[in-house]
Amino acid sequence: MSEFMNELAVDGILLILVLLPGVLVIMDIVFAVKKKKKFFFECIAFGIGLVYMVLAFGLWGPLEYYKPINRMMGFSSVHTPVNGDHMLTLVVLAVAGFVSYLIIKFAGRHLAPLAKVLCIGGVYGGIIVNVLFLVQLICWARPEGISPGQVLAENFIFIFSLCTVPILFLIHVADMFKDLIRQQAEEQMQVKYENGFLAKCNAFLCKGANMYWAALIAMIPLYGIVICILCLLGQKPDSVIQAFTKTSDWVLSREISPPPVEYDAHYLCTVSLQGHRGLVKPTRYGIRRGQRIVVNRQLCVANAFEQLLEEKTPRFHRAVRNFYDTYGYPISKWITNPWSADVVYLVMKPLEWVFLVVLYLFDEKPENRISTQYLPEDWKKEAITDKM
Repeated sequence: MSEFMNELAVDGILLILVLLPGVLVIMDIVFAVKKKKKFFFECIAFGIGLVYMVLAFGLWGPLEYYKPINRMMGFSSVHTPVNGDHMLTLVVLAVAGFVSYLIIKFAGRHLAPLAKVLCIGGVYGGIIVNVLFLVQLICWARPEGISPGQVLAENFIFIFSLCTVPILFLIHVADMFKDLIRQQAEEQMQVKYENGFLAKCNAFLCKGANMYWAALIAMIPLYGIVICILCLLGQKPDSVIQAFTKTSDWVLSREISPPPVEYDAHYLCTVSLQGHRGLVKPTRYGIRRGQRIVVNRQLCVANAFEQLLEEKTPRFHRAVRNFYDTYGYPISKWITNPWSADVVYLVMKPLEWVFLVVLYLFDEKPENRISTQYLPEDWKKEAITDKM
């Protein structure tokens, strides 16, 4: 009975953790509608939302668009919604928007007009980034061969965790703008100018929306400077756009990913698929157990070595195969990101050289054997002919 209660308690805690972002968003909307200012709750909501967002990015681990998805090992069924090469631009603009929001929130009454306009322009940039991010995520992904419903079911926790902070930001910005327009109109109506030009300017600003049109214009040079600085750090002028379009599967995506692949116990297959391309150097697709896989030179050398052992020393090969099956599969379970795959690739490099030495000592045509690994049988003769 006590064990059942413990399991029930654990399940309850997990359910609360899953539902917490949704509860925070709902409470925030209720406070905004009822015009209740809860600064302590706002700090908690943004703090918890940020933690969920960081954890979601770290644990989800979807692949970049140019990598094929594996459907056997339980990795994400979709590619990443944001291109990693352009992520820095989004982060900088989002942080600038949030900082601008805080400045207006706490010092809005004491800001000079131009400073206020620039801060509003900064908030505009944050709004644009967060809206694009939400559109990309909320409109769901449509990868080849997987229904949107399946994508939602498999990735709902990660998607909603990533949406929490942008939704909270937009709620608070809308509430802040409403108060700011009212405050600005009240202040400007009380100011009188003898100069005709200033009086006209004052009348213009008394219409609260006019300041926001001015902020929209001010946003252009403001973010022009920010983008120029980011370009010095390796970003591009259109990184905001490419961050969403240089992806696949999602509503704003414009790239096409390689077809899905499957692999299981062969941890070198995991390395060739998961590792950074510049290091592991995937060369082509291959066929293993009837499934398409990604292969690189190291994988082909290792398999050619095993094939040679099977031909020359069958008994020793069985011992090697048993050792590999015992330890290779557990190793593959630890390869969950490009960095761990890179480590395994580097650790295996000395063994790859040993395999090559053995192949060149005991095989008449070692490169033919290496190049034909994981090829369909009807392709092997053609590949061998090309090598001769």
